[in-house]
Amino acid sequence: MYAINQTLEKSIIEADGRYLDTAELAPLEAYLQSYANRVNAYEHLREHSAKMVLQALQKMAQSNPEIIKTHGKRCQYDMSEVLRYTALAILRDDEVFFNEQMMSWLDTIILAYRRTHHCSTAYRYLQDIVNHTLPPAESDLIRPYLDSVISTLQSHA
Repeated sequence: MYAINQTLEKSIIEADGRYLDTAELAPLEAYLQSYANRVNAYEHLREHSAKMVLQALQKMAQSNPEIIKTHGKRCQYDMSEVLRYTALAILRDDEVFFNEQMMSWLDTIILAYRRTHHCSTAYRYLQDIVNHTLPPAESDLIRPYLDSVISTLQSHA
């Protein structure tokens, strides 16, 4: 795994034998300026993800108790992993990392269970809970990742 995001890694590799120019430093400056907000989002996900996943599954159980009864543990694991990789991607400021490490895995797992419609509903519930639990600046960082998951699930429905 890269220590920093892939954009910064590429800039550093391409600058081998020379100094980075001002334009090449801009992504690093943006990374540093947004770091505190990304760390806060990471820490909130670390501290609250288990509770948020359970709340989403409880809400799902109200409308689809049979799905939660048969697949609840798997859903809990998958949703927890999505939030953990989301937190890492936010910390790294690296959507490519999320797509490569999480989305291909999730796509395979969800298709195997053939519950894409139900899963997209559960992730919408999770997005609502994230929006109500975390400050707007942090939920705004998380939203694109959950939107990506929901969109992928809906494309298979």
